[in-house]
Amino acid sequence: MRVIENLKAIPKVQKFRYGMILLASLSLLGPLAFLPQLVGNDDLCGQLCMRRFYLYFPGMTWEDFFVHVNSAAIGVMAFAIILITTLFFGRIWCGYLCPVGGLAELSSRMLNDRWKIEFRSLPQVQIRYGYFGFYLVAMPALGVSACSLCNFITIPRLIEAMSGEYRGMIYLVSSVGLVNLALLLLLGVFASKGRAYCQFLCPIGAADSIVNRIGARLPFAHRIRVAKERCTGCNICARNCMCGAIKMVDKIAVVDQMSCMSCHECVDVCDWNALAWTAPPKHKHNSPKRIKKNTEIFPLPDWQAIHVHPVKEDAGKVLPQISGVSIFNSMVFLTVISVIIVGSFL
Repeated sequence: MRVIENLKAIPKVQKFRYGMILLASLSLLGPLAFLPQLVGNDDLCGQLCMRRFYLYFPGMTWEDFFVHVNSAAIGVMAFAIILITTLFFGRIWCGYLCPVGGLAELSSRMLNDRWKIEFRSLPQVQIRYGYFGFYLVAMPALGVSACSLCNFITIPRLIEAMSGEYRGMIYLVSSVGLVNLALLLLLGVFASKGRAYCQFLCPIGAADSIVNRIGARLPFAHRIRVAKERCTGCNICARNCMCGAIKMVDKIAVVDQMSCMSCHECVDVCDWNALAWTAPPKHKHNSPKRIKKNTEIFPLPDWQAIHVHPVKEDAGKVLPQISGVSIFNSMVFLTVISVIIVGSFL
């Protein structure tokens, strides 16, 4: 009965999101995987790969680049569709469709919080693009395959192993398989909200985040935006954000579009309607066209997606505060990830 009550308490948008993740998982992963099978694949590798064609190899020419694009033609088209969708509507692929990040999130949400590791306070942008640069250039230069740390392989192989298939069991007992399984558990299942891998190590997420940030300034783009005049500073949205994308600045919620996945969870938990998935306002800021005589007119909400740090007259820009706990967590996180990655190639 308690499980049923908990399911009923899930907001409608989140039920829809979880349903889309499960549908995408059945379509792209595991024994069914009928979408890859339409093009002769049984997983998301080969011509379906979205993670390898843009890598830079030493001495690489434009001809080599187009060869890589041609060999993963469907993955390139899917990657382009993801970025175009993000430009207009936010990170729909990452938040609503990605079966790999989605399954890790659902697994994490089913665990008790006492078993979870909190990653959301770490400097996500610095870690994400530090690794992304390493992934794009350093790994190919060192001869390390991009497939070595790909959870698009790990989860399908894990599902295969659970269904008794030989290939999946062999993969999971290999050194690469064990490293990837450890990353899946550490950054997925046992991470708070289950999205640490998406935020730190996913190359698709790194590219998608840049487009999400660019699109936030467009007048027609939908994003998670904040009406500052409605925000009470209660911090509930920040505590519930699965990506750690919301911070409180001067007791006002601020959404970092480099981390936000447009999942709508912050909107669901805000009792003051201070957050919404919406386009920028069409009106001039807080200036209604008509004001009826003897009628009180409240200012229209000014939905903001991007925060600009306040500037002090004498001291210049106010820099964000970095806590000692955040620095310590960053050091521990980078140490663990470095040991796992380096250990996989020894």
